[in-house]
Amino acid sequence: MLYNKSMYLCIDIGGTKTIVALVSSRGKILHSIKFETIPDQKLFYENLVQQLRINFVVSEVEVIAVAMPGIVKDNVCVWLGNLPWKRFDIAKKLTKDFKKPVYVENDANLGALGEARRTPERCLYFTFSTGIGGGVVSDGKIIKKYQDFEPGHTIYTYHGIKKEWEDFAAASSVNQKYGKPVSEITGRDAWNDISDRILLGVAPLTASIKPDRIIFGGPLGLQLPRYRRQLRKKLATLLPKNVTMPRFIKARYGSFSVIQGCYLYAKSHQKNR
Repeated sequence: MLYNKSMYLCIDIGGTKTIVALVSSRGKILHSIKFETIPDQKLFYENLVQQLRINFVVSEVEVIAVAMPGIVKDNVCVWLGNLPWKRFDIAKKLTKDFKKPVYVENDANLGALGEARRTPERCLYFTFSTGIGGGVVSDGKIIKKYQDFEPGHTIYTYHGIKKEWEDFAAASSVNQKYGKPVSEITGRDAWNDISDRILLGVAPLTASIKPDRIIFGGPLGLQLPRYRRQLRKKLATLLPKNVTMPRFIKARYGSFSVIQGCYLYAKSHQKNR
């Protein structure tokens, strides 16, 4: 199958799974695949290249955008949180293999960009998945001050023990606690406990960033309707008087929030070329 050259190839590399999608010039996902993120860096890249060659006509796309779970500097991922990888110049590798321009950014930053594209407001985006990522966008642009925002690695005291936020509030941590996927958890007490876990990080970040909206993504974020009321009620008692309660919104694009951000990121770079 041949595609129009205004197509974008978007790659969302997560801690446990990777999504690749072909996106049209208008942001429509035309084709997508999902596969396991192999922990070995070399084997992962070899598998990624194989998946791209089997499932996509890469020669017919204009730009490749890659979302990675870590800190990105000068188009290179220099630190990866939940993957045992070292400095990863995936842009250089993909450019060499496919002869296309490649742009790399943090996955949560791109998730924020994808979800906040329709509003000029300041939006704080969280993805509760293998870990906890976050991004801050205002007027449709990633705020530079929060470019390296890694909220999941902030230390809090939970049940008397100092832990990283994602160690007790990521979807993977909640899955382990309850012995089932978050989508299968039931019971008021369980969701009250989960809202407490989320609150511990949401409260101070809301107070400091002062967002108009908080967008909840990732497997646990998409369960927002189950704990929205409890979380808002608890947050209201903790916010300073000068901080307005933000709107709580479930990620519109679900598991494709980051893919939408990749598309916008690629398109903006294409315009500046």
